[in-house]
Amino acid sequence: MPYKLGVIAMTSLNHLLRAFVLPALFVCLSQGCGKSGSPIADSEPFKAAVAQYLDQNNMAMALKQIKAGPTIEGKTATLTASLQHATIPGPAVTWTFRFEQNADGSWNAVSHK
Repeated sequence: MPYKLGVIAMTSLNHLLRAFVLPALFVCLSQGCGKSGSPIADSEPFKAAVAQYLDQNNMAMALKQIKAGPTIEGKTATLTASLQHATIPGPAVTWTFRFEQNADGSWNAVSHK
């Protein structure tokens, strides 16, 4: 008799596991277990800052596509983008820009790699 009772208890445990724990685990893993990603930033101020940076440094380049970012960390940010010649079609190059935030909240591109 104890064996049958153990089997019934184990079956109930399996039902509980399937009904509650596994779905909860799935939800937790799919949501990153409460880990919040960095907020998605509006890319328009960064596009304008890149255009201004390229113009100020007479680079004759234009932003083609944002590859990654902007990633904001406090008062600094980074953005990876592909650039092409401003007037002549051709191949694109990928640069990573670093930004600093001004007191008014706007962003300035300060360097690239």
